[in-house]
Amino acid sequence: MSDAFLPKAKVVLITGATTGIGAAIAGVLAQSGHRVWGTGRRVETSAPRPGIPGTLSLDVTRPESVHQAIQTLLENEGRLDAVVNNAGIGMMGAMGDTTEEELLTVFQTNVVGLHTVSRAAIPHLIQTKGHLMHVGSVAGVVGLPFRGVYCSSKAAVELIAEAQSMELARHGVRVTVLRPGDFRTAINNNRLRVANPDHGVNPGFEAVCEAVNAEVAHAKDPEDMGKAVLRLLDQRKPPLYVTVAPPLQRLAIVLKRLLPDRIFERLIARRYPLD
Repeated sequence: MSDAFLPKAKVVLITGATTGIGAAIAGVLAQSGHRVWGTGRRVETSAPRPGIPGTLSLDVTRPESVHQAIQTLLENEGRLDAVVNNAGIGMMGAMGDTTEEELLTVFQTNVVGLHTVSRAAIPHLIQTKGHLMHVGSVAGVVGLPFRGVYCSSKAAVELIAEAQSMELARHGVRVTVLRPGDFRTAINNNRLRVANPDHGVNPGFEAVCEAVNAEVAHAKDPEDMGKAVLRLLDQRKPPLYVTVAPPLQRLAIVLKRLLPDRIFERLIARRYPLD
């Protein structure tokens, strides 16, 4: 579908769009007629996708790469209507086994990289009264054992978004965090692990890693995330948070608000071999 048949077609930049959730979002938006520019660190390994003008090389940990990608988009499109900050990495490991360097590796992509892309895009989104979206996680609301670094990085995304939402509202820019649950993606192949897990202190670590991998392998296709972003693009007053997850994971967010802290903690801990 061309812009001629879709008067409200948006120009959208999506980070981490070569695989998984990012690729699913790009595909759904492109099929609906939007002008989608996907990005990735290794675009040369990604196959061309129908309806997507181009896939840009963009490493969120390199500011010059971010600015170059946005400049290329603007030279071709003349405007930027929406950004989906999807690029991210996971990590498994007990907090007591995680080095400062390992923690910073995750935060450099999931938090600092997200900030770098947002900061470069905000002036252009102000011009179009656009939409800034961040892919957070249900794990950014519910802390999980052996995933503390990932959970805390996604929790940081939520508070960054809350601040951005208040700061940018006067300019007509909308901010939304999408909270995906488990989806069938390549994250099992790309997820980091602490280099030196202490199995004496945490004997159940390997079992938890296997369980997490199995949950992802049997999860739903991430197309639902694309549909959620598609709906958000047309909303003048979108919600700050949108959860796209299986019922049990959605329930966990509700229960965390309702239950006493220690009771909720015990419910979550029962899923893990911690004793």
